[in-house]
Amino acid sequence: MKCPNCGAWMKDGHMYCERCGREIQIVPEFEPELENSIHTTLSNVATEITAPSGDRKRPSGEKGSWKKIHKPGKNERKAFRILLFVLLGLACLGGIVAGVRRFWPDYQYQQARQRMEKEDYRGALAYYQRAVSLSPNSLSCLNGLSACYYMLGEYDAAEEICLEMLALEGSNEAAYQRLVSIYGQQQEYGKINELMQECKSQDIISMYLDYMANPPQTEPAGGTYHEVQNVKLISNAAGTIYYTTDGSAPDESSPVYTGPIVLESGDHTVKAFFVNEYGVRSDVVTARFSIDASVPEPPEVTPASGTYEKPVQIAVEVPEGCKVYYTTDRTDPATTSRQYEAPVWMPAGYSTFRFAVVSPNGVTGEVTERQYALDLHAVLSMEAASNQLLLTLKNAGVILNIQGDLPDRKGHNLYTYRYALTINDNNYYLYREYYEEKAGTSNATGNDYVVNYMSGECYRAIQQEDGTWKLYNIQEDEAESSSGEGF
Repeated sequence: MKCPNCGAWMKDGHMYCERCGREIQIVPEFEPELENSIHTTLSNVATEITAPSGDRKRPSGEKGSWKKIHKPGKNERKAFRILLFVLLGLACLGGIVAGVRRFWPDYQYQQARQRMEKEDYRGALAYYQRAVSLSPNSLSCLNGLSACYYMLGEYDAAEEICLEMLALEGSNEAAYQRLVSIYGQQQEYGKINELMQECKSQDIISMYLDYMANPPQTEPAGGTYHEVQNVKLISNAAGTIYYTTDGSAPDESSPVYTGPIVLESGDHTVKAFFVNEYGVRSDVVTARFSIDASVPEPPEVTPASGTYEKPVQIAVEVPEGCKVYYTTDRTDPATTSRQYEAPVWMPAGYSTFRFAVVSPNGVTGEVTERQYALDLHAVLSMEAASNQLLLTLKNAGVILNIQGDLPDRKGHNLYTYRYALTINDNNYYLYREYYEEKAGTSNATGNDYVVNYMSGECYRAIQQEDGTWKLYNIQEDEAESSSGEGF
């Protein structure tokens, strides 16, 4: 049968459309015909009974006057018998109709639906019960009975009927929806999880993922690896994952998963479970990892820790195929730290450098630490050298004033100290030029300048491909300066 509303095919015995939810009204087809037949029969009998018949006789004692005396004839007696039989037949037919209705599930269903629409749930219950007894495998009748129990607050009975529906049709959406509603009102969220774990329909599962508590998935899966692994724990919904990596059973006092778990060389047993937002706990998942990755040696760093009076470069020997990372804030280096690519000039004052080698397999070695104190004994302080540079640039026409204002642009230049360095046996402060148009927003211009912290001489400095520096006199024509021969 097709749904008259959306045109979808309906299963036999269904009294509503599973696609659009439209109720199907079924009216017995024989009753109008029976009514017409009865009406015709009674009309014919009445006609025959009222037809004229009999002899006309003259009354006694009177002359010339005739009186009609009615005498039942054969036709009248026949009509009477017919009427009697018709009435008996109608009585029998009425009994048959009543019996058919009593044993016809569709009629019981329709009566129940009418009472449900009027919110007469107690009255509808008897009809639904009768319909189910006549058609125990009808999902429409079972769904109506379950709905009736639900509206009456008889949740245990409604649950039992819904489970019967799922036994008949494992993907019945109406049954799942009502069961989730019942368990939700009773705050039995564990039952919802159990119900969804047994469901085979992904469409239905996707509707109630938040109620589920699936064991976390590990990515990658457990196994043997020859490099450090960053293991992710993935849950199916919002909630919390608790885990251990030593094989012990996790509980809610165990570490909470917040990001990838780094597994280095050795054997590791990761155990984890998930707790959703409704407090439902999943089973524990176990994944075993065997990591066979060699740990790099600590890197060789020069110079040694100590106090220095002239600019010195800090150099690190990088093993082949490896990378070196370092920090200056006393924290342990990681792959997110600054990568060492070339010698670093020692900063003025006190500093602490920590270096670590990371192998091609991602294994981080032990840390090498260096502590330095650089006392330059400079004639010019960094601030005094900065002012000397500004005056030199102003005199050369590069800037208009010591505030760094420019002759042809709205913004101004800033000059920021980077580090002290040695060029051609002379010691300098290095300053990098930045252009700032709006306060707080600046960009490097690509120009570097140095100031001899003993004599105050200022130069423009350009670093070569091999890492060395060439110096140029600061001139008014910057193009001429950059194209001139350095020293």
